[in-house]
Amino acid sequence: MQKANIIFFYGPPATAKSYVAQQVAKQTGYVYFNLDEFYAKVKAQTEVDKLNKLMQVFQAEPKNYVVDGFLDKKAQAVVFFEHYQKPRYVVYFQSSKDEVEQNIRLLSTEEQKKSRFQRFSSFLQNRDELLAYLKKFQFFVTVDAVQKGLSNNFQQSSDLIIQSIMSFLKPKVLVALTYNNEELAEDYLNKLEAELGFKHLHLETLCEEELAKGTPQGKQMGAFLNSGQVVPPQMQIELLRKYLYNDPQQNKFVLTSFPEKYQEFRTFEDKLFPITGLINFLKEGKAVSFSAKINPVLHYSAEGKNLIIQNEDLGPFQSYLTKRVKYGIVIGPAMSGKTTFAKYISQKFGFNLIEWGEAAIIQLKEKLSTVPGEQIEELTLPMIIKYYKDLFSNVTNEKYVFDGFPPGCEKPEQILQFLNLGQASWVLNIGLDQANYSIRYKICTGAEPGQDLTDEDKDKLITNVKAHEDVVKQAQVYVQSQPDCKLFKQDTNYSLEQNLKSIDQIFGKRVYLASILANLDSDIYEALKLIYINIAAKYRMAFVDVEQLIAKNFEKLSNDYEMRWTKQNCKNPSNFTPETVMKLVKQYIDDLPIQSRDVLLWGYISADQQGDKQQQEQIFPRATDELMMVEKTLGQIKVLYAITEQPLNSEINDPEWVLEKPEVPPPKQEGDGGDDEPKDGGNADGEENVPKFNIYNYQWTKSEVPKNMAQIFMKVKQPSPVQLEVSDYSFKLIYDNFDELFQSIQENNDHTYYAQIQLQQPIMD
Repeated sequence: MQKANIIFFYGPPATAKSYVAQQVAKQTGYVYFNLDEFYAKVKAQTEVDKLNKLMQVFQAEPKNYVVDGFLDKKAQAVVFFEHYQKPRYVVYFQSSKDEVEQNIRLLSTEEQKKSRFQRFSSFLQNRDELLAYLKKFQFFVTVDAVQKGLSNNFQQSSDLIIQSIMSFLKPKVLVALTYNNEELAEDYLNKLEAELGFKHLHLETLCEEELAKGTPQGKQMGAFLNSGQVVPPQMQIELLRKYLYNDPQQNKFVLTSFPEKYQEFRTFEDKLFPITGLINFLKEGKAVSFSAKINPVLHYSAEGKNLIIQNEDLGPFQSYLTKRVKYGIVIGPAMSGKTTFAKYISQKFGFNLIEWGEAAIIQLKEKLSTVPGEQIEELTLPMIIKYYKDLFSNVTNEKYVFDGFPPGCEKPEQILQFLNLGQASWVLNIGLDQANYSIRYKICTGAEPGQDLTDEDKDKLITNVKAHEDVVKQAQVYVQSQPDCKLFKQDTNYSLEQNLKSIDQIFGKRVYLASILANLDSDIYEALKLIYINIAAKYRMAFVDVEQLIAKNFEKLSNDYEMRWTKQNCKNPSNFTPETVMKLVKQYIDDLPIQSRDVLLWGYISADQQGDKQQQEQIFPRATDELMMVEKTLGQIKVLYAITEQPLNSEINDPEWVLEKPEVPPPKQEGDGGDDEPKDGGNADGEENVPKFNIYNYQWTKSEVPKNMAQIFMKVKQPSPVQLEVSDYSFKLIYDNFDELFQSIQENNDHTYYAQIQLQQPIMD
């Protein structure tokens, strides 16, 4: 027997409960059901009568309901849940007694006040017992019904509550663009439906079905089509609303034949909710093409939501939807230094380190024991694999690094089985030549530096290398089957410092900065921004509009940090400490659905630029601080684009500051008194043979203005300079130039570039 799908709204009066319930019902297409009005209509007086009549109406009309109100007492809830059905949700509007009473006084008419205070008194008498019972169930959820204070800002607080409720009601909805590879799209969508339970909704087919049914909505659509017009997006969205919310058991969808204009996507999100992501089916080797206008691909690429699919593997899709645990393994011959690198990766990049030493094995034996404080007798490889499989299936958004394979993991099938704990993100292969391996082996075994290896040691080295080669072969097999897994080779025949720098280049982000050092018209600004969004989309970079990020979080930032006084744009990133800005940027990047090694920051570095400033106003912070914090937080800066209207002087030519020596006083005579002067070759602290500091022994320079960003970057990073002059109809020059720089960086990761883009009366394409 079909049952009603019910969402109860429970809470005190004057907390916007009715308004929120009406809006949620409108957005989901559910039936709004006011409990007090229903009881009055059916003249239900006793608790038993109320409960019976309520269950009767739900049984007679099993629809989707948003119920404004809840059962009065625990006894009613027990009967309803255990003898009729459990609801989908009970949403509790949490609010303090003082807040509710204040809202009743401020938001009620004189006639309403008496009845609302009576209802509130009754609510308080039964609340504690009822809440204690409801908290046992997973369908019980709480929303903060005071937020900023309903009495002060009813609309804003109510909208926040609605957003909170809709966040757990809305389904997962992805839009698929199929036209670039229709054959792959058809097979892939079938697999999503069969294996992952995603319902495929072809919008054009839905419209045709609605027309065939002759529904009022279908007739409206037919009127547009018969007059040669397209069905308006708003009408299509209302049709989709029915399918997306009708069945609470089906909450995963993929839409096709969806209107492909950016504005139509915006309409969908404004009227319903943000889409979970865009699936872009492309043929192998095909990249996102340049676009002179914002479109869905560019928009969702900038938000980290453009999922590119080029084969039938469901792995990337599953990785996109869930923030699964990310892990990798450092492999290398015994005593090759892999433990050193595993520990460095753990400490520098925030990975949880998993080792296989004696202490780690004992700890694992204790964890697997059913008796607290005791150990299991034997730890087998299948037990280790099961433990970490279970761990990784229950942990999200964490990072782990394995220091090699566990004991007993030697055969090819065992190696592959261990790599398949979940979905490994990377394998780091430690490589070194025979001479260096011999040296490290001697160090690890305590042999004398000049001592020759014994024949037994030489055989052991050969055995270790052969075993490692077999491991590498299996790692290659695994990586070839997992497109999202990378195999890195670390040549460790150099100094430790060089090796660690190489590790930094593998695991650190590569950062590209687009710094705006000109006052641009809004049209020019948006056109330039679009160029960089195109760049980020083509190379699958994380795109961060730093100033926009500041604006979205401005209220929180301004509460947490006292800004400097300024007449400039108050949301300019240079109004906040570099630590504050980069903390915000890193959090944003970490939360992006699609992660990338490359990050493009738009509108940063922002310090040390000209603007409308008071004479006494100091520029804060310095470009050096911002540059340093970017590299400390994210990774190496590979390219800095300085967008200017006038050439920037990138050389530091400070004038020399000549100090005039004062006249030397005559030597003291005996009996003059006063403290004894330190003798030559000593100082006042009695240290001998240490010359005194003499300010006149040094050359000094001075400057009345701070060093600009170009000067600092050229001095600190010593990049290869690139000069671009962008004039009429040539914005794409920036895009094309980036191709050359990006390819150079791939070929030589040590390269850094400084590109000065001088605008000369630019006109949008």
